[in-house]
Amino acid sequence: MFNGILLIDKPLGITSNRVVGIVRRRLGRSVKVGHTGTLDPAASGLLVILAGTATRALDFLDETKKRYKVTIRLGEESDTCDSEGTIVVTGNPSNLSPEQIDSCLKEFEGPVDQIPPHFSAIKKDGVPLYRLARKGIFPNLEKRKVEIFQISIIEWRAPDLNIDLICSKGTYARSLARDIGRCLRVGGRVETLRRIASGSFDVNMAHSIDFIENAPLNRLVESRIELAEALKHIPQLDVSQVDLEKLACGVWVDYLPKLSCDQDAEIAPGDRLYRVQDAEGLLVIMVRVDITGECVRLKPVKVFNAFPQSAIEQKHE
Repeated sequence: MFNGILLIDKPLGITSNRVVGIVRRRLGRSVKVGHTGTLDPAASGLLVILAGTATRALDFLDETKKRYKVTIRLGEESDTCDSEGTIVVTGNPSNLSPEQIDSCLKEFEGPVDQIPPHFSAIKKDGVPLYRLARKGIFPNLEKRKVEIFQISIIEWRAPDLNIDLICSKGTYARSLARDIGRCLRVGGRVETLRRIASGSFDVNMAHSIDFIENAPLNRLVESRIELAEALKHIPQLDVSQVDLEKLACGVWVDYLPKLSCDQDAEIAPGDRLYRVQDAEGLLVIMVRVDITGECVRLKPVKVFNAFPQSAIEQKHE
């Protein structure tokens, strides 16, 4: 059974779901496969694929920041906010200076309220917005709170503005391009979009579709990122083998509050997550801490068992 994460550099022109299908065919239909965030067919770059046990780890991955290289075509706004839509606003961006553009971009740094594009997969009353838009239905949309951590000019050569964008998960680059165009009073839309990074994963670590389709299966296994590695941003606690097995069965255990030697944070009760695992990283358990008086206990939240089936059967013989 394949368990782990594959990083793929998605080319232009194919959907994220098609990439998932390619991976599923290579790994076998019995292996569950998913991804951490869609890239439109017109976008390229990093696609994080989860397989096997890793599909249950989506909520625990470090995806606080995503990075994109975006080309914004100023002077045009489309109904889809990209090159595939109908142009609805035009303007003349030729007289815009880099200083004007930089001043506009700074207005978008920090927390912002963003209205998603009507041509998106967000659902309204259970129906994807893009399906409604294709029927000429454009419902009022609520603003979504997102955060722009950094936005800067790479190159300005009218009418194309190339920017480096670091933003929170859920940010729509197409909406940002539209809003920048409106800020500059000339209109704007995405011309090209490439995802460079997602959390600690970088596109330079990713494999091509050709590699995924044609490499020997053992090469695919070797290229995966194991779950323990992907979750290393979560502080690790050391527990005994006996306590590890209890936690794996859903049992709370008493704990001596001492963090692993490579961590410098202090243990704290509440919603903060910690990680415990076996030496090989094949059994990884998310836990929370409960402190009552002098009693410190670990409560298992999620158990990730990536042991091969043969090892599980051998263990229970």
